[in-house]
Amino acid sequence: MNRQVNDEDAIERASTDGRVAFGIAAFAFAALLVALLDRVGVPERLVGVLGPILAICGLATIGLLLRSMRISRFYAAGRAVPSPYAGLALAALFVGLFAPFLPPTRNDSSIVALMAGFGGGGLLACLVTGPLLRKSGAFSLADLLATRFPLLALRLGVVAVVSVVSFFVAAAAYELAVRGLQTGLAMERRGATLLAGCAIVLIALPGGLSGVVWAGMAAAAVLLAGSGLPVAILIAQGGKLPLPVIGAPGAWSAAMARMAAWSSAGPPHHGSGLAVVLAVALGVGVLAPLLAPSVATRDRRAAHSAGRTAILGALVMALVLAVSLAAAALATDAALVGKAPGRLPDYAYAASGRGLLTICGKAAPSPSLAAQACRGEPGFTGVLAPSDIAARGPFLATALPTLRGSGEAFSGLAAAGMVAIALALAAAAFQALATALGHDAFYRVRGTGALTSSRLAVTRGLLLAAVAGTGVALMGNSVDAREMIALAIAFSAAAIAPLLALAFWPRASASDATFALLCGLGAAEAVIISQGSAPTLGILTAGALVACLAGGLAGVASSLIRAPDPLQKGGVFIDRILHGESDVLNPDKGA
Repeated sequence: MNRQVNDEDAIERASTDGRVAFGIAAFAFAALLVALLDRVGVPERLVGVLGPILAICGLATIGLLLRSMRISRFYAAGRAVPSPYAGLALAALFVGLFAPFLPPTRNDSSIVALMAGFGGGGLLACLVTGPLLRKSGAFSLADLLATRFPLLALRLGVVAVVSVVSFFVAAAAYELAVRGLQTGLAMERRGATLLAGCAIVLIALPGGLSGVVWAGMAAAAVLLAGSGLPVAILIAQGGKLPLPVIGAPGAWSAAMARMAAWSSAGPPHHGSGLAVVLAVALGVGVLAPLLAPSVATRDRRAAHSAGRTAILGALVMALVLAVSLAAAALATDAALVGKAPGRLPDYAYAASGRGLLTICGKAAPSPSLAAQACRGEPGFTGVLAPSDIAARGPFLATALPTLRGSGEAFSGLAAAGMVAIALALAAAAFQALATALGHDAFYRVRGTGALTSSRLAVTRGLLLAAVAGTGVALMGNSVDAREMIALAIAFSAAAIAPLLALAFWPRASASDATFALLCGLGAAEAVIISQGSAPTLGILTAGALVACLAGGLAGVASSLIRAPDPLQKGGVFIDRILHGESDVLNPDKGA
């Protein structure tokens, strides 16, 4: 019997590897075709838009091909995604989560503290929380916590928090995708919003988590190819990589100095750097959308393996993006400094019109407006000085080929990578939101006897409504993606992190966990209100850290003043989670 199962697994793995190899070969061929079109004289604007269009069509096709009416595939991707592919998907979601904070950007907290916090949270999600969730057999953290603490009020509270967190991440990723399409395709906001929404629906609606995970893996490949090709061209042209150890340390230092200067116009830092690191690490480590690929793996060991692959993949992506950002920062100075503001390349005015590049401190979408902006600057000498230019991260992440004259094709492919990870993250977040409401709330509370078709219809309806509602809101109003991600991290750290820690305290009961949740949320609200200003990242992380500690201590204190459970249900649950041989939760109907 085991041999037959192993043979079936081998056949399925070979089939999966074949599809993945075909997809990679198809994208590589398409990329080469786009580059060839650029060389034979096809209009640059057409060549530039082909990359994002190819990425959107590819991700949408993946979602359509993985359509399913099986519970296990929709909520858990059949528990059959190979570890390397799940790891790449997890890496893509992690990079997408950090994308709004790419330097240079006007963060209100140290970029070093942010990177350390995201790094610690990524390690926690990859090596601890993700494998733990997979070991439990649950479809989500909300289901795991509700099983450990079986109380309706707590389940609904956790579902509400997970839904809010997932919505914040979804809105941020949706916004990033819209901006990427506006830049890459030169579209109006309404059209870009509609196109991004359709792509998200096609990724997540037909196959659920199956589509999300495979789209995430594809997005990782697109990002590596789109951002890696300009770096490879840089090396082939004899350029030195701006890196501190293995490249050109002087160029790296110069690039870092320029990006630091471009970021210096932001508001002052708030809060302790250590508080930011701890709060961000806790929030990212238990962030619901980020854990989706771990749920899709075969077992706990596979989830661990996927986590190690994700760490390696994220490091490679970070290295490629770091080189791209640094090289683009130096190329921006080389291309623009010393030139008259009315005689800049066309791409500079286009980027400035979209708010990605400021000329003399202002957005200048035309030569006349650029010249007018600079004439009013004190001490202006007629040509641009380094201090007259300021670029943003999204511009530097995609503009290296254009700045170095490699052609619009490679800039379009780089833009396609950023759009792809944004769409994959948005699909993962909307899927997590629909799972929380459709499975953890509807099915577990009201519809335990519902047919598979009814369950999936409810979840798909919620997902479609969430995407449509968010799209309608974004058509006329943009959101700050950094603020949305910061809110998601803060809520996750304030409410989910202490409950997950309390789940491993044997004395804790459902009433203790409910008390902890209320205390944590109340403490976070009190810290934010006491600041008397708009919640910045520093304020949010400080409030989240205080809330996490307050909630955890409140739950432990409540359990100590109450008589211990004579049946030791908490201890049995913990022992099964840590030392059990198979999934802890009873198999879901239809799974």
